[in-house]
Amino acid sequence: MKYEFPTKALEEVAELKGGYAFKSKDYRDSGRFVLRTVNISNEGRITREGATFVSEEHAREFERFELRTNDTLFVMVGATLGKTGLVKEEDLPALLNQNMWVIRAKDRVADPVFLHFAFNIASQDLLGWASGAAREFVRRDDYRKLTLPFPPLAVQREISATLGAIDDKIANNRALAADLEAMARAIFKSWFVDFDPVKAKMEGRTPTGMDAETAALFPDELVESELGLIPKGWEASCLTDAFELNPRYTLKKGMPAPYLEMSNVPVRGHVPDEVVPREFSSGTKFQNGDTLLARITPCLENGKAAHVDFLNNGQVAWGSTEFIVLRAKPPVPSYFGYLLCRLDAFREHAISSMTGTSGRQRVQPDSLARWRLALPGKSICRKFDHIIDPLRAKIRQLGDESQELAQLRDALLPRLISGKLRLPEAETVTGQEMAE
Repeated sequence: MKYEFPTKALEEVAELKGGYAFKSKDYRDSGRFVLRTVNISNEGRITREGATFVSEEHAREFERFELRTNDTLFVMVGATLGKTGLVKEEDLPALLNQNMWVIRAKDRVADPVFLHFAFNIASQDLLGWASGAAREFVRRDDYRKLTLPFPPLAVQREISATLGAIDDKIANNRALAADLEAMARAIFKSWFVDFDPVKAKMEGRTPTGMDAETAALFPDELVESELGLIPKGWEASCLTDAFELNPRYTLKKGMPAPYLEMSNVPVRGHVPDEVVPREFSSGTKFQNGDTLLARITPCLENGKAAHVDFLNNGQVAWGSTEFIVLRAKPPVPSYFGYLLCRLDAFREHAISSMTGTSGRQRVQPDSLARWRLALPGKSICRKFDHIIDPLRAKIRQLGDESQELAQLRDALLPRLISGKLRLPEAETVTGQEMAE
């Protein structure tokens, strides 16, 4: 890329250090977080899915691998070569594992957030130097060849503030969506797992957070069943009474259709990271209202699941063969399936039912179908859908808005960093977009 700003070599403006090859025998269930390549999401966020830890005592031996706020991470070997991440304050404390570099801005020389954005653009050149047959890698000294656009520090800070404002809005949307889903999951568990409204009425109390009309839909008695105690009038059922597993849809080979890759299925939230058009060849097919559950290790254990609400009416999409599709049978609300897939007990059942060779284990639909649940009548299902679906729709709206903002940021990024777009024009565009 041609830069209109002056350029400097990366080593002039930042320190670059590698991580440490922590040994699996030292990992613990809690302690100091060891950040591995799997803990960098496709969008560059730091996640703790599948997190590993070492004891605090052990961590003191590796202080030189401690990460800091606004460190840039770069995966320099393997299948995710070139992935970058930005460390936030809430990600700390953490230690850096092997196969990554930390790129740390030099004090009073570079703004660390600007450096992160500039490196994201310039690092594409690094990938051209990757070598190695089975495991591509970037040699440690190659970074010295990398030049970055480098305006005055004040301009760097202005650019990072403009781009950072977009990232902050995306982060706020993500946090709000997480809160809304937490509300939906809490209601789901209260009504259909813990039977809280029934227990409250049995004790002569008004169910918490529920109006009289809704409370009247619930019985005031639990009765014995093959599942144990369940609300009177509810049915002790199996999963296939409530859902069709892997329903049949039609797509012709070679027909373009929305495609969802496993890597874009979230471990938190129901909105996929990205859906792209692709000609159909072979894979799982699904429509709006379906829930997708990853069935293979480690995706299932990591929590990959999604709710499909991003298609046109009647449109069929497709994705990995390693999805199990759950389609709700009326009157069961469609979001019920997604909330069930986020239930710890259901996931534990799925994980314990996995079969196959080590590293390629998967759960079969027949095993999943053995899950038992208590199903209410139509009136409670309808009321639940009436309460929950607006939350789902708002989560979807926030996800769409965040994707649009990310596209705006990615469009502005190379032009701002290179100096081809100046701040007043960029601020006008971002202000209009975030106000809508």
